[in-house]
Amino acid sequence: MTEIRHLGHAGFVVGHAGLRILIDPWFHPAFLDAWFPYPDNRALLPEVVEGRYDFLYVSHTHEDHFDERLLGQLSRDVTVLVPRFRSHGLRRRLNRLGFGRQVLLGHRETHLLGPDATATMLLDTSHKEDSGLLLDLGGYRFLDLNDCNTPMSELPDDIDLLAAQYSGAMWYPNAYDYPPEAMAAKTAAVRADLLDTLVRKVKLTGARAYLPSAGPACFLDPELDRFNDRAATIFPHWEDVAGAFADACPDTEVLRTAPGDLVDSPSEPGGWATDPAGYLAAYRERRRDEWEDYHRGPAPTVDAAEVAEHFARLQQLNRPLLADYRRDLRLETDGTVCALPLGELAERVELEDEPVDPAYTIRVPARALRAVLDGRAGWEEALLSMRLSLHRDPDVFDLTLLSLLRYGHQPAQTRQLVRERTAAAEQLVERDGLRFQRHCPHAGEDLVHAVIADGVIECPRHHWKWDARTGRCLAGGSLPLLVEHLSLEGPVG
Repeated sequence: MTEIRHLGHAGFVVGHAGLRILIDPWFHPAFLDAWFPYPDNRALLPEVVEGRYDFLYVSHTHEDHFDERLLGQLSRDVTVLVPRFRSHGLRRRLNRLGFGRQVLLGHRETHLLGPDATATMLLDTSHKEDSGLLLDLGGYRFLDLNDCNTPMSELPDDIDLLAAQYSGAMWYPNAYDYPPEAMAAKTAAVRADLLDTLVRKVKLTGARAYLPSAGPACFLDPELDRFNDRAATIFPHWEDVAGAFADACPDTEVLRTAPGDLVDSPSEPGGWATDPAGYLAAYRERRRDEWEDYHRGPAPTVDAAEVAEHFARLQQLNRPLLADYRRDLRLETDGTVCALPLGELAERVELEDEPVDPAYTIRVPARALRAVLDGRAGWEEALLSMRLSLHRDPDVFDLTLLSLLRYGHQPAQTRQLVRERTAAAEQLVERDGLRFQRHCPHAGEDLVHAVIADGVIECPRHHWKWDARTGRCLAGGSLPLLVEHLSLEGPVG
């Protein structure tokens, strides 16, 4: 008998023929004490800590999946299924916690859990480090993609239950300082793209049932309350998108679960779904000590020279990424302005009569910046906290800068990004009279499943768009796509 219990967010306990598997348990605040599980699952914490498990699976190092405080309370006798990422960050963190029993699995590698139970690892094969897991339990196939984007061409099929993200988990666009009309349009576009990506996953996997998971989080700190507006952000409730999903996937059963529910007998949604304002007020008070932790202690000081040293070190670690990069970043923190030249390893000196005109400005509270400088958080964690505000002019995504911030502490990821760029022309796909590079220059999605219509090529993952005639990027960023017309000779983009 197979039993799957949802712990909230992306967490599960799976039982089968005496085996017990713990997946992505998250209970404590994440990202500078900003994100909390939604709805509140704290009542399950003692039971999860005291439980017996044969296997533990942690999909990646984001704090809403890698809950270090929770993991530190678990028995170390468990065997951990570890995705074989290019960097060793996840392995090292598990080792430091004392989890010595590890089974490393690469993309699509399978491990026998029991006589009729297997686990198959699925990776995001781009420079990102994220993973999903396919459990085949006596013929019942549970695919937990959480917020992983395995290439759509490599998704398994014949899935009984799919758990995957439908809500956003990114700071764009809501952390940017767009005017209201632009923000509304960008938010609506991201939400539509997220739903479209989910629908594609459901159809490609043939999922007979879908369980909304891996979001949204909620923000209990009153300073961040605006991000709980489900209509105006990329963090909707399932009820906000359920109708559109039903129209697109009418034959897929949706299992709406609360923390602690068995997926085959979910409870009726409570006040957390139907009365979010009233629910959040009580939740905020119950967890006050935790969200107030961010504000405790005297206001930290930040020295501009220290910030410059931090970025110089970051650039030294990521020379290949910045080889042809020349851009300035403006960092504002509690009255201090840092003009940071990026590229040429920060050796440029800005002349007084040539003021910095940065494309990106990041406004970061001193507390958040102090956490980054001290190594208690990375830039990605700080950005995900929504405590930072960003401005860019022109309004174009800078993949190199954001990759430096997100992955620069693990150069294995930025080196892979460089390899992806240089290998763009090595693998091509032919469709609709076109020959174009097979992998998206943004995040490496396999463009075999790209949408081609009205002279536009659209990535099915993050929905970047290119002119099918020239390869020029029309939406999403600025990186071109190599495109050839089969009736012509040579690339046109």
